[in-house]
Amino acid sequence: MDIVYLVKNSRTNDELTYSLRTLVNVPHDKVFLVGGCPENIKKDTIIHIPVLQTGNKYQNTLKNLELICRDPRLSEEFILFNDDFFLLLKTTDNPRAEFNLCRGFIKDVYDEYSALYGNDGNYYLQAMRQTMIFLQDLGIKEPLSYELHIPLVMDKNKVLRAFSLPGIHTIGAGHIRSIYGNLFLEGSRVVADCKIRRRTERIPTNSKFLSSADSTWEYIKPFIQSKFPEKSEYEV
Repeated sequence: MDIVYLVKNSRTNDELTYSLRTLVNVPHDKVFLVGGCPENIKKDTIIHIPVLQTGNKYQNTLKNLELICRDPRLSEEFILFNDDFFLLLKTTDNPRAEFNLCRGFIKDVYDEYSALYGNDGNYYLQAMRQTMIFLQDLGIKEPLSYELHIPLVMDKNKVLRAFSLPGIHTIGAGHIRSIYGNLFLEGSRVVADCKIRRRTERIPTNSKFLSSADSTWEYIKPFIQSKFPEKSEYEV
């Protein structure tokens, strides 16, 4: 099973470097970087698919995902990573089941985010609500949110089926993980998100998953360094 990273264009990407180190914890085949490729990555150890990033980060993510799913070199099932996902503990040989996780109902996540950040003009929250309505119109009465900062196993043909649905490209940020999960996953276990958003949050030492925000990477970096001090096979 291959691994796919959807990567912004940049010369350096510290989070990606350490995320790649954590891949020792999951059985995998090829590694694809779609979008950018930092200078410290060994180009002969990964497959880089350069994509001009012309939209916002949500639009770029969708374009990159659709593009890689049309690539015949990609395994039919693959594990989707972001550059700020860190896999801290070894997985079993069944990531399909182990990564089948959700956050609960979209309406509850929407209410939680609205209370924390407000929803006046919030692009991400507007798209979350659009996604919920989109799925309800497809007959899913209480859609689940799969917008966790953890890896997700996807089937590339099913992803393309989702992208072919009428109206999907009108959703602002296109919460494709939630659309995919509601359409194609069953028995998803509900868990809390693992993203550290504030430096006041405690870093869990026994969690399988961890994710950083731009503002918290330097806060959690020493912890990740201590667990993965050696370079990966993908680093120069």
